[in-house]
Amino acid sequence: MHRRSAMAWHSATFVIALFMVSLGGCTLPAGRVQPCPPAAVPACPPPVVIQQHPQEVPASGGKQEPVPLRQPAPPTTTPPPARDAEIGDVLRLPQKIEPYAAAAGERLKIGDNCHDSLLGEFMARCFAPWTRTAPFFDLAEEKELMTKVAHGTWYGENRRLVPSKFLQELLDNCSLETFPSLNEAAIAVAPAHLRGLPTRLPFFERRDGYPFDMLQYPNVKLNEPLRVLHASRDGIWLYVETAYTCGWIEARDVALADAGFVTSWMERQQMVIVRDYTTITDDRGGITYRAKIGTILPLVSEGEAEWTVQIAAPGEARKAAGSTARIPRAAAARFPLAFNRDNVALIGDQLVGQPYGWGEMYGMRDCSATLRDFFLPFGIWLPRTAADQIASVPNQADLASLTPTEKDEAIRWLGVPFHTLLYKPGHIMLYVGTDQEGRPLVFHSTWSVRVKEATGERQHFIGKAVITTLEPGKEMGLVKGTTILDKATSLATITDRCATSPPPAK
Repeated sequence: MHRRSAMAWHSATFVIALFMVSLGGCTLPAGRVQPCPPAAVPACPPPVVIQQHPQEVPASGGKQEPVPLRQPAPPTTTPPPARDAEIGDVLRLPQKIEPYAAAAGERLKIGDNCHDSLLGEFMARCFAPWTRTAPFFDLAEEKELMTKVAHGTWYGENRRLVPSKFLQELLDNCSLETFPSLNEAAIAVAPAHLRGLPTRLPFFERRDGYPFDMLQYPNVKLNEPLRVLHASRDGIWLYVETAYTCGWIEARDVALADAGFVTSWMERQQMVIVRDYTTITDDRGGITYRAKIGTILPLVSEGEAEWTVQIAAPGEARKAAGSTARIPRAAAARFPLAFNRDNVALIGDQLVGQPYGWGEMYGMRDCSATLRDFFLPFGIWLPRTAADQIASVPNQADLASLTPTEKDEAIRWLGVPFHTLLYKPGHIMLYVGTDQEGRPLVFHSTWSVRVKEATGERQHFIGKAVITTLEPGKEMGLVKGTTILDKATSLATITDRCATSPPPAK
């Protein structure tokens, strides 16, 4: 995807193809990131099959056996409609991270030096909106993009064409004649959404384009560092940079951060939310938020049953002020978490099965947001989009020229469970090991697969985060050439960042 989902209009043909073909329906490849030079894939020896977590030996003794594959659910008297049926992988494979983390064993470990390197990179990029003084992104390009969008053809929430008058009003409200007009450090005082233009209304490329709203940019988490670059003419919206993207955010969700606030905030021990959608209530104002996994909060004090953390609140003249909130001990941990079996399962098991959310629509996650939030509690930085995520790792293995059989062997040979990213254009996945038949498995949030029918083809919707083979939905009769094996172009292992300098943050 482009650096954000709205960049999709740069190549409408690619977007439409992605919508119709997509296994992921994830945000589109960024056109601005130069991929790392691909590494040659070595000839593959016989694959090493990672056994799944063994069952406990019964008291009477006996041989340990691998965890069996999940068996298909028994037939019911009224089977679900074919269009709403689960794909075979979801019924057959355990849909929990824990058994795969257990099977990975020692391969999960990240050495101390590598861990320190990854954490240093994370902290530098997380706080970059406060520490850099000049905009990171090309604002002339951003200005041109907003103008191009406002002159485009879009369908609205009512499946009708968005009126040209409304598009012009949006463009006027951007006040681009003075863009950018500000350059101030700020912080998110509530979970919020970034948008491509200053409006909550969706823009679809087709009448039936749901859920692919081309103005939908990622969520901003509570307490996330920002830099304000511009304000809309009506003052309701601010144009901001985050550590990984830029876009419009409602001004009520932002407070300006002076130098003293920034210094104090960055010097504290940080906590990280490890229970998704944890309720956080501001002790001063009584306002309650739901914080997603990966939300970072400075620690104030520690109690037997709860943590007291600092949250940002708007003060006088919209200046950021520190407030406090108390959260249960089980909901947060000292940042970063150790990358081990228990913690990988803790975070991953909460993400498996979550509904797919294009651009984090409705507070959900798409493919890249799922992996970004998976790694965030461990202090491992991932950019926001699928293309940027794979490009952020050096020494990528080029799979594009391989046959599906060769790709299968290369992934098993090169993949490190929970460290290796697998990419096909528009979609990112996490390699988690192999099943009992030696087939590579991936964890990913995906939208649909393309299925053949007598009258043509249709989409079969998966619509959630799942663990699958590289041919999910194969039993349904997929359109030829549309599997992950067919489409995969590269893989990369995150710990390879420890040996070389990473590319610029996105």
